[in-house]
Amino acid sequence: MHPQLMWWVSRSAGMVAAILLVASLVWGVLLATRALKPVDRPAWLLAMHRWFSALACIGVLIHVVALVGDNYVYFGWKEVFVPQASSWKRLPVTLGVIAMYLLIVVQGTSLIMKKLPRKLWKFVHYFSYAAVWLGIVHAALAGTDVSNRLYQAVALVLTITAVTAAVIRIIVGTTRAQVASRRGSVE
Repeated sequence: MHPQLMWWVSRSAGMVAAILLVASLVWGVLLATRALKPVDRPAWLLAMHRWFSALACIGVLIHVVALVGDNYVYFGWKEVFVPQASSWKRLPVTLGVIAMYLLIVVQGTSLIMKKLPRKLWKFVHYFSYAAVWLGIVHAALAGTDVSNRLYQAVALVLTITAVTAAVIRIIVGTTRAQVASRRGSVE
């Protein structure tokens, strides 16, 4: 086995997880805003959103486990689960740890959303934006591939996509209260 295999697995799993997180964000925004209402299918959007989210969680898990299994830079369980515990790029790694915890909270509450008050679930679900942003900053500051042109291009596309999705969510918005208030102000 190549001595850097786990390092490569960790890096690639982190990159794939970032792509999946942004995809989940986009599908979630498309579902929440119904921005493509004439052509979208809510059941399909929800299924894709859930699928991307689940795969992103698996990607983060592989990223973390491969980091612990690697010998290139030391990461023990404490370093991947405790903010500020890593001596290697402390702040970027801490941002990644926080993003992971936010992802766990969002995904965990989504799995039990029918048992939670809708307002609580929705409030917690907004943490997904923070998880994506922290993950992007984590990758930009802790990633060892930041000088690679392909990596830079993918990171730029992901960042632009995430910003665009957030702007669409803010501009279009679609809470029932917003729809009701729009109808009330029009009539």
